[in-house]
Amino acid sequence: MTAALRNIRLRDVVGAPLFLLVVLLLIGVAIEPAITGERAIRNILTTATPLILAGIAQSLVILVGGIDLSIGAIISVANVVAAALMTAYPDMTVAIVFGVLALGAGIGLVNGVLCAFSGASPFIITLAMGIALQGVALQIMYQPGGTVASGFRQIARANWGALPVTTVIVVALALLLAVAIRRTSWGVSLIAIGGNEASARLSGISVKRQTVLLYVISGFLAACAGLFLASRISSGDPLVGEPVTLDSITVAVLGGSSFLGGSISVVGTTVAAIVLAMINTVLNLKDVSPFYQWMLKGAILILALSLDLLRRRKG
Repeated sequence: MTAALRNIRLRDVVGAPLFLLVVLLLIGVAIEPAITGERAIRNILTTATPLILAGIAQSLVILVGGIDLSIGAIISVANVVAAALMTAYPDMTVAIVFGVLALGAGIGLVNGVLCAFSGASPFIITLAMGIALQGVALQIMYQPGGTVASGFRQIARANWGALPVTTVIVVALALLLAVAIRRTSWGVSLIAIGGNEASARLSGISVKRQTVLLYVISGFLAACAGLFLASRISSGDPLVGEPVTLDSITVAVLGGSSFLGGSISVVGTTVAAIVLAMINTVLNLKDVSPFYQWMLKGAILILALSLDLLRRRKG
């Protein structure tokens, strides 16, 4: 009995990325109690919104054994394209938004087709795509500039009490996706692909089709994040998505995804994104150098991966 309880603790508590998530949350509150105020909470949730979108996008492709290193670049391209077009055509905001979303999905489609049918590593394919897209973003807008339509700016500014409306919508959609993954045949097929691709194929699951679909969703969600950031900063920034790729991997792993595939927690990823946004806020309030922030995020990712590996080995 005692041995069994000890094994449960090691597997489900100490070895779980969720444990690290709770520790980080407590440390953040202890270092900067002011982050529990209404204004601070609103700022944290607003900061977390694009990261939730990117984290879910990353979690979906990791679920089937892939990875998307172009997420940050897609965000940057979506951001500068939206800002540039709205500057030139302020009366065509709706059409521009739909066009940018289609662009993100189209980039995801290219990623998905290459990953599913070329036989090359998703790591190499999406890394190359990310590098190319970052160049495109810088070509469109070498430095921050442009301006978005006045009505479009309100998307990131609308609040419901202490809660940003956009964040509420994104979290609600995340919950629906979580239910879909756990309760529908589509979700079961994705988990099956990540768990054992060969067995999933023998079971009649179209592995390549699902892989392409997930990359399309990833590109679409990244474009959503880019549009949100354009609304928040009211302009375009060709480097706005640069830190998001690493952050998306971090929150995916902290949330319960595994690079071995077959594991995902959309709710966990959402919570992880909020916690990481809180950490960013605390570090900025304490005037911590961006270089040290990158080092800390890298250390958190390594620790989360190590804990996940420990949990699986003990499992």
